[in-house]
Amino acid sequence: MQTKVIKSNKEKIREMTMLAIFIAIIAVLGLVPSFGLGSSSLGFIRIAPNIEATIIHIPVLIGGTLLGRKMSIYLGLAFGVVSLIAAFIYNSPMFVYPWVSVLPRILFGLVIYDVMRLFQHIFKNKYLAFGLGFFVLTLIHTFMVLPLLWTSFTTVFGYASLGQAFLPYLAFLVFYLVPVAALIEAFLAGLIGSVVALRLKGYLENRTEDPAEI
Repeated sequence: MQTKVIKSNKEKIREMTMLAIFIAIIAVLGLVPSFGLGSSSLGFIRIAPNIEATIIHIPVLIGGTLLGRKMSIYLGLAFGVVSLIAAFIYNSPMFVYPWVSVLPRILFGLVIYDVMRLFQHIFKNKYLAFGLGFFVLTLIHTFMVLPLLWTSFTTVFGYASLGQAFLPYLAFLVFYLVPVAALIEAFLAGLIGSVVALRLKGYLENRTEDPAEI
């Protein structure tokens, strides 16, 4: 009986430690400058002029998949708070509103665990399940944020300029941002994130006598 209590405490400590590590990674990627690499912070990769693909969501995907639904929500919240702080540091007026920077990231964290369970049920090959799951979840994250970006656009620039700005902004979303940056982010998550997640999953399972299935 005493052994079970100690084991439970060890599991909780390990879980909280992993959560802290993932939050630290999110903070570093989102807040530390890129130091001349052409992007705002380390979590963004400059693909072309005016196109940056983010990798900040990848630690959220990995941690949310491995640590469970509750920790996934915490990671989504951390992602959102870091995005909100970064919006002020790097002068991104579209993301200074919590309903744009924080809310969709919490919802993103909420769905990660269940979506990954679904993909692991459908695809028996773990690499295929993780790769496709991370790819689809990245697209889900993008389409969670984009509609709320429109609300911040009207707040920042005002409804008076909405008519003049509507067509070029819509063209930017449809032909520039969505098909380029979002797909690059999805491929990065599917290729890099899935491999890291599976290696970390194997390591964690080898460290415990009774690994929990995700």
